[in-house]
Parts: sequence; structure tokens; C-alpha cells
Amino acid sequence: MRAFLALLALLAATAGAALAAEPAELSQAALLVATDRLAGSPYEETVLLAAPLPEGGHFGFIVNRPTKVKLQDLFPEHAPSRKVLSPIYVGGPVLPEAVFALARQAPTGDGTVMALMPGVVAVLDRASVDSVIETTPNEAHYFVGLVIWAPGELADEIRDGAWRVRPASADAVLAADPTALWQQLVKP
Repeated sequence: MRAFLALLALLAATAGAALAAEPAELSQAALLVATDRLAGSPYEETVLLAAPLPEGGHFGFIVNRPTKVKLQDLFPEHAPSRKVLSPIYVGGPVLPEAVFALARQAPTGDGTVMALMPGVVAVLDRASVDSVIETTPNEAHYFVGLVIWAPGELADEIRDGAWRVRPASADAVLAADPTALWQQLVKP
């Protein structure tokens, strides 16, 4: 886990943002709801789950961008992947070749897993994602890629009006119909 967190911290640090104090609302996992300022960008009508990194900065996943691709399409030789009913989500532009999971509970073992809030953990290494697929395949959402913010970068984006911050809940993050989530959360 330390190696992965170090990689995330390094990616966040090299993103080039100046250090700034993070608002209290960013001290725990939260939902970021794209505002009209992001219209026309890849983040238009996006909902992100963002969580603080131990070394500063934040990481997260776009939770309302399911694809038409299933895990069995990516891993046809991996029989347990056929059990996953939901599609893969586009989690973000960083590490797009990696598969991650947001699950209701951590798999057993010594993998790279971060508790984000009650009822949601981020499963960040291949062996642990495989464990989720094999033991609780339909109690998680699977993502390719993620989003990373350098220290202060997310706070700047919020101050600039790109995102509205909403409390995160397991039900929203693991919604059965994620395509309606932005519409539900955009209301003041």
C-alpha cells in the first residue's frame, strides 16, 4: 500500500499546483458535482468521489460514467470476471490501463485498500481487485483510471466555481443508476 500511496503522492506533487490550505470540506471523502463552468470539457455533468491523500492532495473516481464494456470483455480468460453484471466505469485520465474497484467492504489480505467512508473502500491493487471480483463481484463498481489533484489544486478548482461539494454516501457512490446522479445532485 505504501508504494501505491507514494506513487499517488508523487503524481500529485508533480502536477505543479501551488500548496494551499485545504478547506474543511475536503478533509474527508466528498462528492464533487460539476458546475456549468465545466460545460464543454471532459468533466461536463460529472460526479466525482474525491478523497484526501495521506501526503496531501486528493484522488478520486468519476462515479457516473459507465461504459458499455464489461470486465469479461477486458479479461475473457478470467472466469470470475463473467460474474460481474455492471459495466466498467471511466474513473479518470490517470493510470487508464489500471483497473480499480470501489467496494462496500475490503477484501481479505494485505492489498492496497483505503477506507473512504462508511460502506466504501477503494481497492487499488490487482490482487485485491481480483479478490473482490472472486468473492463479491456485484457489490462493487470497477473503474479504469482515476483522477489526482496536487495539494491545493482541488481547493483552487472549487474556489474557481468548477465543482460543488456534496456529502458522499455509499448509496450515491455505488448507485444502481449512476447516469441520473449528476441531475439529482446539481440541484441547490
